[in-house]
Amino acid sequence: MKSSVLALMLLLTMTGFAEARKGGPRDTRTCRAEVLHSEELPIAPPFYHTIKATMLVTASDARRFETTIYEVIPWQVPPPRRGQRVRVRCDPPALN
Repeated sequence: MKSSVLALMLLLTMTGFAEARKGGPRDTRTCRAEVLHSEELPIAPPFYHTIKATMLVTASDARRFETTIYEVIPWQVPPPRRGQRVRVRCDPPALN
């Protein structure tokens, strides 16, 4: 059982790396995002947490907007904390 779970985790990790390496044309830009509020929701698959985070996103042309994301993360990954700042890929023309 442990070996099949380990093999599945390895497969998922490798496919994630393969998707990230594909790259392609750089038609997206990076935006800055700051976590305004986050919470863990009570429903999630085993060994995962579902988080809800409200973020303030600043596009490269200084436009700012708030957005709320829902994401399922592994239990080993710490949830986002208020005040945490990250860079995310975004496409400002599509944000209208």
